[in-house]
Amino acid sequence: MYCQSLQVFSLLLVFIVTTALADLLVLPDGQTTKCHKLTAYIADWEVPKSIPWNKLDHINYAFAVPDGQGKLSQFSPNQLKSVVSDAHNNNKSVSLSVGGWTGSLYFSSLVSTEESRQKFANTLVQTCVDYNLDGVDIDWGKKDLSKQNEQWEYPNSANGISCNENNSQDTPNLLKFVQLLRSKLDDKFPHNRKRLTAAVSALVFNNENKQPYESLDPAWSTAFDALQIMVYDLNKYHGNYTSANAPLFHTGPNHEPTVDIAIQQWNKTGIPFERIILGVPFFGYTTLVTESSDNDNSQYLLIDHSHPQIQADQHDSYASEPCPGATEKSYSGEMQWRSIKQSVLNNNSWRKYYSSDTRTPFAYNDQQKQFLSFDNPQSLKAKVDYAKKYKLGGIMFWSLEMDDEEHTLLNALQDIYNDD
Repeated sequence: MYCQSLQVFSLLLVFIVTTALADLLVLPDGQTTKCHKLTAYIADWEVPKSIPWNKLDHINYAFAVPDGQGKLSQFSPNQLKSVVSDAHNNNKSVSLSVGGWTGSLYFSSLVSTEESRQKFANTLVQTCVDYNLDGVDIDWGKKDLSKQNEQWEYPNSANGISCNENNSQDTPNLLKFVQLLRSKLDDKFPHNRKRLTAAVSALVFNNENKQPYESLDPAWSTAFDALQIMVYDLNKYHGNYTSANAPLFHTGPNHEPTVDIAIQQWNKTGIPFERIILGVPFFGYTTLVTESSDNDNSQYLLIDHSHPQIQADQHDSYASEPCPGATEKSYSGEMQWRSIKQSVLNNNSWRKYYSSDTRTPFAYNDQQKQFLSFDNPQSLKAKVDYAKKYKLGGIMFWSLEMDDEEHTLLNALQDIYNDD
């Protein structure tokens, strides 16, 4: 296993040479001896009591939320320091993820001018110093493809959270910002390259006309170490039909992208496969439907919009947008794997299927007329095989606390380390 061998090699080097010399050990193209085959998001609001460091390489700690001046908040400083210390003691690395679905209100203005870019970049560099971070993960959200005319905020989208700022020049402004941040990080840490990533939509960045770019500036691939393609959240309550949350193949009646479509499209625009990380979910989505599902090809059912979105599990909060004056609340319908394993897989009221088209499981509850799309070990292994086939940069998942105590889904991803 290349990554694990590399980590052992790094420890031997640290033992043999002085700290000063070891600090200079940077591989060609600026790659450090740290490995990033498997990246886990952990949430500040529920950091696992014990992180299985031997089963992953890198942590994205979510989220630090910037205000209108770029100042970061809404995370626990002491908890972040503890996670970073624990990671380093296990020869693993940590990036701070900045933004998120509810934390991207001011991204547009923060990258809109040279002055604002300088100020925000300086804040992030200093944050790396203050918390001994190994990198920064830009999470300007993503398009919510389950909403036909409503998208998450990333970038130059007029929809998503209603109070998000947006600008027709968001994408080129973001590139300018990332290039500046890359330069500042390299200047501050000349012998310890900091990882710079972004969590991005299944669809390519929007141009000034709010359409996905057909070709991207090559600078995207040099400024970022990797783009993490979030190919999930593709089918939820706002569509007309149920379908797979994260289909590997086969577009459904909502005409959503798939893992294959997303990865190939990003590569076609100029992002090398090795700079692409495939994002997978440790959760699914459930909703009420108007008809029955009775075979492994019947995951496309009419959603019952006469009822509001139901609560999926105890972790699904009843919340409103983080906007001034927002009062309308709803559930997301997101059901975490730990809940699925306990309440669905071990419950005879649910009929379980596996789609040979989308390579994903789904379940149907006859009594409640409730549909659930999710990922399980079989579907995640299929996604790992896909990542290895195209020699992608690795796998990312959201998020670690959603797994069960036996780490069933994390274990299913371990084959990413095996070179077939």
